[in-house]
Amino acid sequence: MATFKLVTPTWVSQNLNDETLVLIDARSPADYWRGHIAGARNFDPALLSIVRTDPASLTRFQAVLAWALSALGLTAESRVVIIGAQNDAPSAKTAWAFAYAGIQHISLLDGGLAAWPGEHVTTAASWSATPFVLTPQSEYLATAQDVLTATQQNRTILDARSREEFDGVRSNAGRKGRIPEAKFWDNSLELNGDGQYASAHGVSSQAQQIGITPQDSPIVYCGGGGRAARTFVALQLAGQQAAVYPASWLEWGTDPQYPIQSPSA
Repeated sequence: MATFKLVTPTWVSQNLNDETLVLIDARSPADYWRGHIAGARNFDPALLSIVRTDPASLTRFQAVLAWALSALGLTAESRVVIIGAQNDAPSAKTAWAFAYAGIQHISLLDGGLAAWPGEHVTTAASWSATPFVLTPQSEYLATAQDVLTATQQNRTILDARSREEFDGVRSNAGRKGRIPEAKFWDNSLELNGDGQYASAHGVSSQAQQIGITPQDSPIVYCGGGGRAARTFVALQLAGQQAAVYPASWLEWGTDPQYPIQSPSA
């Protein structure tokens, strides 16, 4: 199981020379080359796109993830600090994927690069690739079949899309609606007014209000996995286990074999 924590810009600046830390810039390559924290290695979360969760698709996803982590010079014991543009979906999706791969120590720069007061550099760090051995943490990833089983066993499913998507007003897939019995999760409450992650107490209170107990491990979905990943991170920081359905509504809303709760329900 991975451990998740937030770090401040001050903490990062004080630990830049710590060779046991690996800074991961989870922005696009173009943004990375315009300026980043010295020593940060770039990882493009666009590589994590997955639109189906059948066995063949998961095998491809795992292969790409193992290749990327090898290229980044990471091991399961690496202490990574993930840096987004802000506390955004790409950085959260990176944190989730790294945890799924078996990396044990994951920190996020709270507020992302927008909170960084130091200089931005345009030169890349140097490192050596490593043969990363993927150890999938199945408790962090839910397939469509897992979600279907959850609907039949009353396991909590959280919908981290907008209220309009949840209500079936709009959709990024072929059908409108939601996964049967899914509960609406207001992902705007994951951040406070300064754009930092909300307190663990605040997130726990929101979870309790919709009936999630500390013993639950809800499955979270959204349109394509990004927003669900940030909900996953917020829950982990609050001490609440969860799993991400990474293909989310892109798969469920497109495939007629999966039941939906109609917009009028």
